[in-house]
Amino acid sequence: MVFPLLRKAINYYLHFLAKDSSGTYHLPSTFSPEYAATKDCNYDLALIHWGCATLLASATRLGITDPLAAKWQDVLDHLVKPPQDSNGFRIGADVTLTSGHRHYSHLLWFYPLYQLDVTTSTTNRSALTTSLNHWLSFASGQQGYTFTGSGSMYAVLGDGTKARTQLGTLLDKFVQPNTMYKESGPVIETPLSGAQTMHDMVIQSWGGTLRVFPGVPASWADVTIHNLRTEGAFLVSAVRKAGKTQFIRVKSLAGEPCKVLPGGLAGPYDVQSLSGGGPVTFKQNSDGTLSITLASNDEVVITTSGTSPDLTIAPVGGDNKRYWGLP
Repeated sequence: MVFPLLRKAINYYLHFLAKDSSGTYHLPSTFSPEYAATKDCNYDLALIHWGCATLLASATRLGITDPLAAKWQDVLDHLVKPPQDSNGFRIGADVTLTSGHRHYSHLLWFYPLYQLDVTTSTTNRSALTTSLNHWLSFASGQQGYTFTGSGSMYAVLGDGTKARTQLGTLLDKFVQPNTMYKESGPVIETPLSGAQTMHDMVIQSWGGTLRVFPGVPASWADVTIHNLRTEGAFLVSAVRKAGKTQFIRVKSLAGEPCKVLPGGLAGPYDVQSLSGGGPVTFKQNSDGTLSITLASNDEVVITTSGTSPDLTIAPVGGDNKRYWGLP
């Protein structure tokens, strides 16, 4: 049901897009949420780019020959580049960010749409870093959502220390003793977004890669995740002790291509089947990822060769303090 709904949404946008004399698609004035109207609004441009790319990928996957596929590809190939300046991404072509903004509408290119990969491009990485610094330099307008979004983006950048700082600010300054959050009234999406920030720190799965512990700070020396669901229908478990990943366990629920970035796990690697036993052939790629062929319901464990870590999954020990509720 997603394909026809997204198709309608993107085709609505197509009525507004217009090519200039150089063949580049532009948007007329649209509104960036809670900020201002502007031409070539980054919020809308990011959604259009993601929408066209997703429609094309979905049509291929579903075996759909859509008469608009060529149009979607043309938009992808000729959509105007994200408007930016020395302070990073602008709200749009004729509006820059000059005041506080609780949302990161102009940064959807990076998160959560991942249309600009900061892990492979130094240009994209610099653009996001500059944009974050400028956005967060305005104290006015900041709310809980400011810190969940920036925390997730720092996790995407691999900066676990800053991600933890943003998450800590959310908890210390904004979340109430009963774990709820409010502005003018209750705001449910901010606590949920905070939970997602923590997820982004321990597991990410965008772009066809399972990234394990991508944004974990050094202060989190011991971390356990168990059966976290990812894109591609995988269940991922992993244990980190004394700042080092001990093992990673991956179960495929659909037999999709599996590529794992084993964060914090020292090489060389060994991959063993937990389904039928014995070693599993894998390919180590130049970017540090491991490509593993898994059928549906296959399960493997990834370790450092020559080691025999304890494969027990158990909660990390706490300090016995009650952080929520009555003392």
